[in-house]
Amino acid sequence: MKHTHTETTEINFSNLEKRLLQINDEFTYIRFKDFIEKPTLIVGTGGSKAVTYYIKMYLESKGVLCEVIEPRDYFYKENIKQFDSLIAISNSGKTNGIMEILKHFNNNYSGKCYLINSELDEKLNTFNNINWGNNKYNNHEKSFISIIPTLAPMLMILDLNVLNELQKTELSRKDLIKINNKIKQLIEKSKETINNFNFNFKDTNLIQILSGYDTMTSSSILESNMIETGTSSVVVHDKGSYCHGRSNLIFQNQESPIIYLTHKMKELDNEILSILRQEYPNIFLFHTLDEDANIFWKEYYLALQMYFLSKKIADDKKIDLTMPEYNSKVVQKLYKYKGEM
Repeated sequence: MKHTHTETTEINFSNLEKRLLQINDEFTYIRFKDFIEKPTLIVGTGGSKAVTYYIKMYLESKGVLCEVIEPRDYFYKENIKQFDSLIAISNSGKTNGIMEILKHFNNNYSGKCYLINSELDEKLNTFNNINWGNNKYNNHEKSFISIIPTLAPMLMILDLNVLNELQKTELSRKDLIKINNKIKQLIEKSKETINNFNFNFKDTNLIQILSGYDTMTSSSILESNMIETGTSSVVVHDKGSYCHGRSNLIFQNQESPIIYLTHKMKELDNEILSILRQEYPNIFLFHTLDEDANIFWKEYYLALQMYFLSKKIADDKKIDLTMPEYNSKVVQKLYKYKGEM
């Protein structure tokens, strides 16, 4: 089915910087201060899955044992009672399964529930609602993929990281201005990276991503964007597993691009890239080697690159990230399913 490009995608991306900086000016990051010291489940689906990996990385840096699951996984795990906290990420707060598991955990276990979302709804405060939206700026983007609903809660964690680094109890206006200036810089660098990227994805039907623990957020963003809009088939490979047979996929699909994600050039990275570049034409490195910062800034930077790369791939294929064509009978029925998980 033919896809048609509209202007709404351009609007979403052109407003990206403005909306992020506005959100960062006023959100309630201070409510994160009681976050979390004991084993924690982190739950999300769709565009929120990238956020779960980012939160997991942050909590593990503080010595917290964490596990990321899908909402449905909750009802099949035998060790739920071993977790002292549950964090759920949902833009609306009404994602199917999210409310069900929050209520179940809240009613059956003594640990705390946290809901990270954009809605100003007092009914959600039962679950320690951590809200990144506000009345002034929380206009929902019209999009088939999540942009601000993914980057905004990640920004809260990024701010919390700065708060802890500065050993403060509250970020000052000066601190927030510095963070916002850094975000602006990373957005501009990400745009420049993609503008200088010389490859046309017009005939691409398969994209392979080589990733690792520290790039799970960024790889999840690119994978989710491509799959949810029907732009391309995507396979995400762990770098270590790729050395054990998974490399055969590119041998069978030698024109498919490989998107290689890294924050450090370790021996394995150099070896994989050297070998693949000798054999295949379309091996592309996306990195944060030009950024002297901690892993949370770096992964936020790489996440931004993956959004702008998603836009370029869709532009090349003339597919609209905002509202791609889809089978309405399938998508609407499944998306609106509210039954038992």
